[in-house]
Amino acid sequence: MSRPQMFLIAGVNGAGKSTFTKTILRKHPSLKVIDPDAIAKAMTGSFSTIDTEQLGAGRTALLSVQQCIERQQSFIVESTISGRVYLNYLRQARKKGFKTILVYVALESAGLSAARVNARVSRGGHNIPVDDIARRYPKSFENLKAHLHLCDLAYIYDNSDHYKLIVSYRDGMIYRQSELPRFIKPYL
Repeated sequence: MSRPQMFLIAGVNGAGKSTFTKTILRKHPSLKVIDPDAIAKAMTGSFSTIDTEQLGAGRTALLSVQQCIERQQSFIVESTISGRVYLNYLRQARKKGFKTILVYVALESAGLSAARVNARVSRGGHNIPVDDIARRYPKSFENLKAHLHLCDLAYIYDNSDHYKLIVSYRDGMIYRQSELPRFIKPYL
């Protein structure tokens, strides 16, 4: 990598962001991974208690993002993008010469998102309260378009059944597209 890269792996809770991060790491093993859930687990020692440290872990993750940008160090960060904080970081990264890449992993409903989180918990993973899932689900989609336009490359996957690339963007413009699922059309 000659130019630093910022990978923003975004999507609703339980969509498969961490799994996709592992896929990218196979190709780019030297990337720094910034995962707020993993930070919270490291703070508490267990996924069952990360709720107590989620806010602190989020702050630590954002500080790590800022440091990577300042140091021009390539990195991957995971987020639901249910807020708009990463818009500022994408702008900063672009000003610093980063190649910005968004991978958005979607699910067709908040109910499927909750079911995936429940399945993760049954395997020892971390929980997200159903109320948080219901609140974040539409906000993540509503913020998607603004994030797309700040990325050199963006890839949107539907993982409702299996990872399926549905649309790719280059500099905010569509360059490949398959049939868009009905649930995502209003947000693109």
